[in-house]
Amino acid sequence: MPCQSDYLAASGQELESIRVCTLLVYLKRKLNKVAPGWVIKAAGDYYGNVARLDEATKLLCELCRNLTAEEREEYIYNAHNNISRQLADWWERHQEWDERRVDEEEIGRQRVVTRARALKKLTEDELRALDLI
Repeated sequence: MPCQSDYLAASGQELESIRVCTLLVYLKRKLNKVAPGWVIKAAGDYYGNVARLDEATKLLCELCRNLTAEEREEYIYNAHNNISRQLADWWERHQEWDERRVDEEEIGRQRVVTRARALKKLTEDELRALDLI
C-alpha cells in the first residue's frame, strides 16, 4: 500500500499569508525592529494566518512606503539578496493592485455621483414610474 500524506496542500491565500509574513519579518529585522509575534508565527506555519492576511499586507505596505530611497535600494532592490528580490516582486505587484483598486473605487464614486444627479432631475411621478419610491 503506497504512503499517503494526510496534510492538505496550502491554499493560495495561505501561501500569500506565509509570503507576506516572511517578507514582513525580513524587513522589520533589516530596520532593527521586532515583528509582532503572530507575524513571526505565521511566517513559520505551514498554513500561515489567513485571518490576519489583510492586516499583515497593510503593515508590509506601510513599511515599504515609509522607507527612504536609500533604504528602498538596500532592502527591496538589492539584487544580491534572494529575499530582497522576493520583496521587490511583491512590492511591484502590490503597487499595481493598489493602483487598480484606487481606479475602480474612483469609477464607483463617479457612478454614485452621476446617479444621484440623474435622480434629482426626475419628478416624483417619474420616480414612482421607475419604482424608485
